[in-house]
Amino acid sequence: MFAVLLVPNFRLQAALRFRPELRACAVAITDGDKDTVVERSAEAASTGVRIGMPAVQALARCPALKLLPRALAAERAAQGALIELAGTLSPDIEATADGCATADLRGAKIADWPGWCGSVIARLGASELEGKVGVAPNPDLAFLAARRAESFLVVQAPAIFLAQLAISEIDPPPHLHALLHDWGIHTLGQLTSLPRGELADRLGPDADRLWQRASGQTKRLLRLVRPVEGFAEAFDFEHEIETTEPLLFILRRFLDSLTVRLDAAHRVAARLILTLPLDDGTAHEHAFTIPSPTVDAGVLSRVLHTHLESLQLAAHPTGVRLLIEPARPEHQQLRLFESALRDPNRFGETLARLAAIVGAENVGVAEIENSHRPDAVHLVTPSFHQPQRDAASAMPGRAIGLPLRRFRPPVTAQVRVARQEPVEVRSAPATGRVLDRLGPYRAAGGWWERERWGVEEWDVEVAGHGLFRLRREDQTWVVEGCYDAGLR
Repeated sequence: MFAVLLVPNFRLQAALRFRPELRACAVAITDGDKDTVVERSAEAASTGVRIGMPAVQALARCPALKLLPRALAAERAAQGALIELAGTLSPDIEATADGCATADLRGAKIADWPGWCGSVIARLGASELEGKVGVAPNPDLAFLAARRAESFLVVQAPAIFLAQLAISEIDPPPHLHALLHDWGIHTLGQLTSLPRGELADRLGPDADRLWQRASGQTKRLLRLVRPVEGFAEAFDFEHEIETTEPLLFILRRFLDSLTVRLDAAHRVAARLILTLPLDDGTAHEHAFTIPSPTVDAGVLSRVLHTHLESLQLAAHPTGVRLLIEPARPEHQQLRLFESALRDPNRFGETLARLAAIVGAENVGVAEIENSHRPDAVHLVTPSFHQPQRDAASAMPGRAIGLPLRRFRPPVTAQVRVARQEPVEVRSAPATGRVLDRLGPYRAAGGWWERERWGVEEWDVEVAGHGLFRLRREDQTWVVEGCYDAGLR
């Protein structure tokens, strides 16, 4: 069996997915090039608005008519949602047309067809789409079933189903349609009652192919596609916006729909990509890595809200695009003495607020650089998913020597030097004569870069105070730290 998922008035539904206030109004979709009506709502059709009618004439027929241009980004997002749903029904699917997808169910074992079709329609509704489902032994017959269905239609007896259909249902060539009408042939049952061979001899191969379609005997291969690894939504405003409230409202609607689709696909949101088209022709784009991938719409909404509340743009947004990159749910097994963050997403939200205040380049985890320069570190994005390991357990072996307790920041000192060796120190931690010393320990680097560096370090014993580490850099002395002589 094959199933066809059909979304009637696809362009209209795509434009109204996140505009529920217009669904009960007279609405028409216009083609931007010719400014003609390409689709209209039932309310607009009842006032005499027809497809192909110029927009001006449509407004004359219905002064209350709401004209909307085609929302191409919204149509792509709606088509993506439809293909994604079809991909959960079968690995072999076809993007038959805009608003139409076909799934090969020949390997599936489905006993309750009404229940199965009802669940598919409900999942379409969760994506803000009203659809119909047709099930039949071949793809073309399933498409006809979907077009004729109220909500769903399962064709178990193709001959009986086809017999009462009008010939126009299978889109015959115009010249053949007119000729058959003159013959008094109006239904597919009447057409198939004619001898196939004699019909082909008189009217040619087109009539033979039409007879095969009318009898439900056509079999074709699906043009297989694969769902895109991403969950996307798009919306265009009628006018540019000046506040964040419309953006937050639409984004929350996006997330409510996308998280349902993610959950149905057994995936979680690992990364968000927000794009805001601006009225000057540019676009603002920002990517968010979710610390702990989730399908909680509230958590994802807070991530976007934190970014938008401090966002300053040079132009006004005219639309919004949101893409979710999915991942498999995490299952983390910690060691006996390991622990993960209690709430990585809340911690990530706090970091985002700090980044908005001090700058993203000043927030992160300090990582030691591959250099001999003292305190050479840089900030990296924290890895929230990895457990925080105990520092002692990360050591390759037992430490040798006295522990050095570093001062953060190092303390400025005045050092008297004799014969190129420190002999007296004056500083806040220690002041006195140097009893003994080891050094110098010199290190340098960066000679191949603009920022060259060189340091000279001494381990000294200051009378009455203990052991200290001195460092000289650019003729400036500092006390880097003190040695803990009580530990071995």
